[in-house]
Amino acid sequence: MALRKCPKCELNYLRGNETICRICAAELDKKRKKEPETDEVIMCSECGERPAVRGKDLCEECLREQKRQADLELHADKVRADEADDPIEEDFPDEDSED
Repeated sequence: MALRKCPKCELNYLRGNETICRICAAELDKKRKKEPETDEVIMCSECGERPAVRGKDLCEECLREQKRQADLELHADKVRADEADDPIEEDFPDEDSED
């Protein structure tokens, strides 16, 4: 049984009926594990109608709506804080002055 060099790396030798060396095979396994399955489409968890954005659970429209709601809530919090800081002015005439 003659030793042959690996056709992929041309550094390591093959044993028996191997097609690539163990090192190249391990590298291929790592790459396969890192690459996500491109066949699987993940649907939006909110609406369930459109595909989710890569790396997120929501579609583009639901992400926009979520951001809009967060902006509205932030604005409402600022308005509430401003109202709490401002004293309430009553529209009563001064009782001290009598005309």
